Amino acid sequence: MIGQIYIVRFKTELQIPHCAGCSQHILDKFILKVLDRHWHSKCLKCADCQTPLADKCFSRAGSVYCKEDFFK
Repeated sequence: MIGQIYIVRFKTELQIPHCAGCSQHILDKFILKVLDRHWHSKCLKCADCQTPLADKCFSRAGSVYCKEDFFK
């Protein structure tokens, strides 16, 4: 599964999504959306090895993985 990257503009603080990794508001210009959850680019990491997953990720049972750990 590849995360979607898109530009976000919000009118109020209530519209600003929270990061699934750190639970903080995402105020960055770009937001990653993976498994219907929003992420800071620095917070989207492989569930096994903690490698950052900014370009490509794979999912299984609600968790995200790098290619190597997904195919273990």
